[in-house]
Amino acid sequence: MPLTERAVRSLRQAGCVRHVFICTPINLEFTDSDCTVVVGDLQTALKTAIEMFPDIRFGLIHDIERAETPPEVIKSVVDELERGAQAVIPVLPLTDTVKEVDENGRILATRDRAELRVMQSPLGAPIDVLRKAEDPRRPDVPLSTVPGHPHGLRIRTAIDVASVTP
Repeated sequence: MPLTERAVRSLRQAGCVRHVFICTPINLEFTDSDCTVVVGDLQTALKTAIEMFPDIRFGLIHDIERAETPPEVIKSVVDELERGAQAVIPVLPLTDTVKEVDENGRILATRDRAELRVMQSPLGAPIDVLRKAEDPRRPDVPLSTVPGHPHGLRIRTAIDVASVTP
């Protein structure tokens, strides 16, 4: 199943997403009646969403490379917005050891990972916050977090693609 279809499936299965806007630089054929393909940037997709759904309260920006994000994670982002968060992102604790190195590649220090997190998607925020942001992927408000999921890690390589569930 193509990554776009996987991502849309997870969003729809969350039970809290009314419509999906697929933002792309090229025209795509997508026949789901609850999806609209928007050729352009995120601002264009956001404007289209607001025109189609003037009563929209929240927007989710979901990365296609995170197509296996479970519906429960998506729902938890929306639930946190319903509780009043200004913006929400799923995160996972960092499990790898992170080293600081100098310009010659020599290790200088080991970072304490206790307070470090790996960001996932979707990013959720009230529609007005997204509309006012210069870049909707980086709203200028405090970000709250919800627990992410290992399946929400980025799919980038052939090995990643081969490891995703059917």
